[in-house]
Amino acid sequence: MCSADALHTFTASVLREAGTPEDLAEEVARHLVGANLAGHDSHGLQRLPQYIAQIDARTVLPRSRAIILRESPVLALFDSRRGFAHPAVSEALEWAMAHARESGIAAAAVRHANHVGRLGDYTERGARSDLVAILTLGIAGKSAGLAAPFGGSTRFLGTNPWSIGIPLAGQEPFVMDFATTTVAEGKNRVALARGQEVPEGVLLDVEGRPTRDPARLYEGGSLTLLGGEVAGHKGYGLSLAAALLGALAMIDDPAPTPAGTMSGVPDNPRYAAGVFLAVIDPEWFGGREAFARLGADIADQARAQPGVLVPGEPEVANRRRRESEGIELPEATWQELAALGKRFGVESPSPPGRGRGGGQQSKARTLPTGW
Repeated sequence: MCSADALHTFTASVLREAGTPEDLAEEVARHLVGANLAGHDSHGLQRLPQYIAQIDARTVLPRSRAIILRESPVLALFDSRRGFAHPAVSEALEWAMAHARESGIAAAAVRHANHVGRLGDYTERGARSDLVAILTLGIAGKSAGLAAPFGGSTRFLGTNPWSIGIPLAGQEPFVMDFATTTVAEGKNRVALARGQEVPEGVLLDVEGRPTRDPARLYEGGSLTLLGGEVAGHKGYGLSLAAALLGALAMIDDPAPTPAGTMSGVPDNPRYAAGVFLAVIDPEWFGGREAFARLGADIADQARAQPGVLVPGEPEVANRRRRESEGIELPEATWQELAALGKRFGVESPSPPGRGRGGGQQSKARTLPTGW
């Protein structure tokens, strides 16, 4: 275990030493550690080595800041300029929130973004400001991403997630956040780091055969789509829609993102990719407070059924527990962080009771349903 503050300080320090301006480093660190706190280790500190490798390869330009290419009272097109996506999408969200309050609704698209992180982080922020926030991103095209289309056998889609945040009066916000694949790629990465198998139905190997070995994904395998063999057409439709909405960001792009910049971009100029978000102000439909009260009532009715949770509640529970107890990471992740600390001259965080670079290795061999 290690405290969130220690991990944040370490992450921001490594990013600064790698050439990232302080404010951008702080935002990326906040996002990564926040994902761990929410229980989504797939989007947390295990991504830091990936980001540093992208900086080394110059597919992430750490000093780049987002700019607005064009805007109207309710629409904006942002260019992340191949910098970190977290501050770029945060800026687009803040723009949309401010303009939604003026006009009732606002939307933005972001081009040239890298790994965006946990989408629920953004939509939760919108909901905590009494607004409805919708965010999606995706990529589609021959050899793109890590998922095959429904009925196909070769890669064509990314994990292409969706998230919606809705305010609830007197309660934590409703925050829906899911990949359109059966699990996000990062969940598979966590299983690999922990030496665990994944559940049935999550992966196919390079020959299109079901497998529970997470390593097969990185040997040419693919993720299955939400809905599986019975209802995979639904996951496929949501996934393709995410990519096409994201493509609003690249309609007239004179320099599309080159291969390798956005995770899963193929060596193929004919692809669609980007980030799209929209923010709605319930005040324009009759009042923020009335809307939040209605949402809270519906959430209470859902919870009245035994065993039912409202989306967003597991993250709140994880956050409270991990803020108190600390964050546990796989042994492999601790070792990677220690290596980064040594490279950049940053003292690595040490989990209590373990040597530097420690951390408990899970003894479970298979991740549970709902992981």
